[in-house]
Amino acid sequence: MRLKKSLLVLFLISLSLTGVQAKRYALIMGSNYTGNAAGIPPLELCEADAALMEQTLRANGSYDEVKVLLGRMVIATKVEEAMRQLASKVTSADTVAIYFSGHGTYQRDASAPNGLRNFIVMFDRPHVSDQQINEWMKGIKTQRIAFIFDCCYSGGIAKKGNKGAGDIPVAPGSDGIVIQNGDENFYFQNRAIIASSDSNETSIEVRGTINHGIFTYWFSQGLLPANGDLNRDGTVTALEAFEWSSRRVTQNAKEYNHAQNPQISGNAKGIFLAGKIVPVAPEPNKPEPPKPDPQKPEPQKPEPEVVVTPNTPNVEPTPQPNVNTNGNVTIATTILKSILSGTQTPDPMMTMRRMRGVDGDRKIKVRFSGKEYPTNVVWVDRAGLKAATGEDIPLGTYTIGRNGTPTEIQNRVALLQVTGVPAGVHEVQIEADDYPIIKENIGVENGVPIKEFIVASLRGTGSIRGKVFLKNVEQPLAGQTVWMPTVVGTNQVHKMKTMTDGSFWFLNLPPGKYYTLKATFEENLKLDNQNLVVKEGDTTKVDVILNSKNFK
Repeated sequence: MRLKKSLLVLFLISLSLTGVQAKRYALIMGSNYTGNAAGIPPLELCEADAALMEQTLRANGSYDEVKVLLGRMVIATKVEEAMRQLASKVTSADTVAIYFSGHGTYQRDASAPNGLRNFIVMFDRPHVSDQQINEWMKGIKTQRIAFIFDCCYSGGIAKKGNKGAGDIPVAPGSDGIVIQNGDENFYFQNRAIIASSDSNETSIEVRGTINHGIFTYWFSQGLLPANGDLNRDGTVTALEAFEWSSRRVTQNAKEYNHAQNPQISGNAKGIFLAGKIVPVAPEPNKPEPPKPDPQKPEPQKPEPEVVVTPNTPNVEPTPQPNVNTNGNVTIATTILKSILSGTQTPDPMMTMRRMRGVDGDRKIKVRFSGKEYPTNVVWVDRAGLKAATGEDIPLGTYTIGRNGTPTEIQNRVALLQVTGVPAGVHEVQIEADDYPIIKENIGVENGVPIKEFIVASLRGTGSIRGKVFLKNVEQPLAGQTVWMPTVVGTNQVHKMKTMTDGSFWFLNLPPGKYYTLKATFEENLKLDNQNLVVKEGDTTKVDVILNSKNFK
């Protein structure tokens, strides 16, 4: 009896320490706006999306409480009340999933980070701003919280730059506005924000076989442990569900000639949205045990030993290397091949190497969760990078002395082909000569080829990535000349015409606040917010909204 009592006590302690007492809560909102009196355009499938998310979480997440607001119930007072109820009961050990499907919009507000205040649209006024959501979420005392948005332009809802339907407000007397979509003004710090599309993209819904928004359909599929549990530890984290679903959303959207790239920001580690509340280390692959001999009695099994394990920290579980079939990963980068490429003002040793024609390739190391795997480095030109990523990026040139004559050479960049990577969400670390250490999260699937694109800037530089639109972000302007007349100290390209999707790139810029962006060669063209900030090792993302396309 003493042994049994001791085991019982240890078992109860184990339940407490392993987080079994931790709870899961969900708040789900979706409205088609049918019958609203505010003139809000109706949608078709948002309420079906909310119902699907509720069903998925209940069936796969063992949620203790799921509150659902549909249709006319999606109003500010009820959303605030639901958030305050969560704040009153959620502990630091609990997990919270908040989901919204509906419209997003904006209005001018001088106190907002970029002059535009972003809103999720309620069934009736008042609508709820990003700032208000942030304030309500502060009261929920857990870091294990994910806010999932399925609405147009939702990639910017956690930062300045989010846009809703309709034309972008441009001040009277201006020819356009430059909107920086940087992360320096994030709301929801240390909370995971999962968005159905980027800040300048719409989110589509599809009738027929899906009958849902394509993001919600695939994200709900990613919450199924059979799909999203990449490292087979019994749980599906926010990162795993996002990594599994986002590439499928992008691919599915392309089938409808649409660009939709889901986004994730904030602290998304250790948020176990589905499967077991606490992950368990999966057993390595073993041969099947021998079948029992019916002629021999089965040996008596010993009493199981109870092991007390500590509470699981808020980190992403390390993928188990011996459990799943390994996957292959191709990483396209903007890491320049030549050690001579880069700034126009190299050190004296670099100048001598250029004059003598002494060139060489940059050395690159890639680690997945701290471990190196077989890697093949392929150097590709601009056309090769476009074939791998779909992005047409000017790569610039560098000069080298040949037979006493300076020769201009087109840059090439690294395509990294990594094999034998275990399934799971890995922190990928890339080390290259003259580049800061690059870190990204990449989800690897069992036997599925994975393709990723990572923009890297030389040490001491940053990049600018943008798109040019006419009046709103649904009308990209192709062939529009974009240039920066104040660029100094680099030989990269800083004048180009926009691609078919309105995009442009400027790579390897010295950091600072002195970049002036122009969308035409007309010096008198007035763009609000045209002075840009570039940070070392970062990419400044901007949208240029013009009032007219009659600029040459």
